Formats: sequence, C-alpha cells, structure tokens
Amino acid sequence: MKSKKEKRMQSNSSKDWETIEIDHRVYSRNKIDRLHWSQKRKLKHQYQLLIRNQMKLCGIKAAEDKYKITINCYVTRMMDIDNVWGGLKQFIDALSAEKYIVDDNNDWLEIKQIKQIKSKKAKILVERKVCI
Repeated sequence: MKSKKEKRMQSNSSKDWETIEIDHRVYSRNKIDRLHWSQKRKLKHQYQLLIRNQMKLCGIKAAEDKYKITINCYVTRMMDIDNVWGGLKQFIDALSAEKYIVDDNNDWLEIKQIKQIKSKKAKILVERKVCI
C-alpha cells in the first residue's frame, strides 16, 4: 500500500504530463485590446496552426477528459498578472479549438499554473495531465 507522499510523487511525475512547445510570444492584454477583431482572429489561427503541428509531432491525441494544465510563458519583458491572463485568452481558445483541451470552462479544465520566465527567446510551454 502506497503512502500519500508516494501517490503525490507518482501523480506529479513528468511521464504523466504531455508537453507541447509553441514558438510564439504572448502579447499583453493591453496590446490585444487595441487589435482589430480581424487581427485577433488571425492571432488565434496562428496559435491553432502551431498547436496542431506540435500535437502531431508529439503524438498527442485529442482531449476527451478533464485536464490540468500548466502554462510557462517565456517572455522578453515581464508583465503584470492580469496582462498575462488577458493575453492568453486567444491562446487558450486555440487550445480548445484544436482539442488539446475539451473546453476552457471549469468542468473540463483546471489551470494549475501560469508562470512567466524571463528569456531572450519568446515561447509558450504547455503541459497537460488528465485529472483523476
């Protein structure tokens, strides 16, 4: 019989998490709010194409269950938290459109962490794991 600590360590092991890496930057909510609706749509479609490509390359199947996700945003300039969350709206909608997640409501998605990491190269690293 496993202890609580062993179960927690097993559930947090990296082999349970499926990861995709998107070579695109996260725009701040302030920047996205100033975009024309057609530019927002174009941004979402760019994200969708990159997500679809990574899912095929990594052999990730379409979501059918509730998932926990973590998002690590590698940014050249740090933003305040509401700008990051608002800037990720198009990205999370694209995750849903490409079936990396079933839907972005609380019944199907649990966002465990959104983190900014200062880096010279902008990218988005997303990990998902089935909720038990």
